[in-house]
Formats: sequence, C-alpha cells, structure tokens
Amino acid sequence: MTALWLRRLLLAQIALLVFAGAALAALGHEVEGLLLALFGLPLAYLVLTGLHVALMSLCCARHTTPCCAGAARARMWMTESWLQMRAFIWLQPWRAQTRPDSPGTPENGPGVVLVHGYLCNRGFWNPLLARLEAQRTPWVAVNLEPMFGDIVAYAPIIDAAVTQLAASTGRAPVVLAHSMGGLAVRAWLAEGATHAQRVAAVVTVGTPHGGARIARWGATFNAWQMRPASPWLRSLQSRESHMRQPPIWCVSSACDQLVYPEQAALLPGALPVRVAKAGHLGLAFDPATWAALDAALRLASGRTHP
Repeated sequence: MTALWLRRLLLAQIALLVFAGAALAALGHEVEGLLLALFGLPLAYLVLTGLHVALMSLCCARHTTPCCAGAARARMWMTESWLQMRAFIWLQPWRAQTRPDSPGTPENGPGVVLVHGYLCNRGFWNPLLARLEAQRTPWVAVNLEPMFGDIVAYAPIIDAAVTQLAASTGRAPVVLAHSMGGLAVRAWLAEGATHAQRVAAVVTVGTPHGGARIARWGATFNAWQMRPASPWLRSLQSRESHMRQPPIWCVSSACDQLVYPEQAALLPGALPVRVAKAGHLGLAFDPATWAALDAALRLASGRTHP
C-alpha cells in the first residue's frame, strides 16, 4: 500500500511539473519550461533537504550543541538529496518487492529483521539486502503499515518477522531499525516481558529516541508520537524502565538533519556509535552501521532461540 501511495504521489508531482513547464512554454518561455519539467523534481529535493539542514543548523546554534558545518554540511546536503531521490523516486515506489524475504536455514546462522522508518517501506533497504545476500545472512524486511498509523500498531508486524526468522534459523535474530523503526521496535519490546529474550541484539540508526523536533510540523498520528517529550514517548520510557532490554547499539550523527541534537538518537545504557559526517538516510548505509550490525550478528551466533 505504501508503494502504491508513493507511486501516485510521484506521478502527480511529475504531471504537475510537466503542466507547469508547458504553461511556461505557452507564454513564450520555452527554455524555462523545459528546464522546469526536466529538473523541477531534483530541485525540489535539494530545496527540501536544504530547509531541513538550515533548521538543524539554527537549532544547534541556538542551543550551542555540536553540529556539522562547512564543507561537511554541504556534502551531507548533496548526498542526502541524492539518497532521498533514490529512495522516493525509485526504490520505494517501484522496487519494494523485487527482493523477497530470505529467512534462511539453521546452516546460515542468525538472521536480521530490517525495520524501515517514517514515510518509507522495505524497498529502502534494497542496497543493504544485496550485501546480506552476498554473505548468505538470512533476513526479513517488514512493511510498517498503515503509513500514518499508531507506532504501537506496528508491533505485531515486527513480532511476526522475529518469529519467522527464529523458526527458520533456530537462533534469536538481530533487529536493524532506521529512524521511526527504532521506536516501533522499542514499542514491541515493551509489549512483552519475554520479547527481549527473543532477539539477540538491536541496532537503531538515526532513531529519535528523545524525539524529533521536525515532527512538530507533522500532522499524522505517528509524527505526534515522535515529538520531543510527547506523552507517548514518556509512557514508553516509563514502561521500559521496569523491563529487561537486549543489547542495543545506537548509531547517530551530528550531521543528521532530521534527528538533532545528536543526543536525541541515543538511549541510556546503549552502546553509542557516532558517525562523523553522515545525514539521516546516509546513516543507514554507513560503514559504521554495517560494523555495528556485524558485531551484533557475531553476538547472535553464540545464542540459540529460547
């Protein structure tokens, strides 16, 4: 369903740009109309990402918190614009189902449950899935739907993926979660006293554990839940304080233009993995994230499913 929604949105954007370009051409601005039709969408992504970068920079300056600057910020802006175009123009609308789940067998060792973030689907992970397949690591990538629903409602989806991988490999899997997906994993863990024993480790990447300031402009239910100090986040933290947690790695960056300051992406008691210059989407494919996942899989290799 998310892929269908993203396809419709993309086609509507293209149609609007073509219409606007044709209107300019009809008014005698043929070159400008052609440029708008051809390059309007990439320009829109550059502007939107630039706005997020500017808001991050203003917040960091106001609160005197560490933030990437200068050339690192400019490179992150360009890289994130490209990654967003790759994700929202190609991978997620059109390639979400091209790689079926690969749950593996006991001979393959522990697997990975991949949980995407806000406005995304399983197609987001395609570049990483190819690498997992190359090293014969079992995996299951979920779709969190409905797109704008309650984060707690995603728990059964995660539960089913964990159950599937544990049954096929005979080992507790590792969970890799990006952005809002990390909050969905925490919500699942908080739902059952034994859930922490069912996973070997959790790696969260750019997850707004302390809330995302940008979510204050979101009108959806799950955006409201991600606001800093939201009642939902406070309730989740309260429930977690009385429950056992699996080993957790938190991957963060001072250049994350959607989750800032960097401390918002860290959990007390978790192992922090700080990446110097990666943006929000770039964190998911950074070598540091792969290293954290590899360490979690090594840990999982020594465990069996309870």
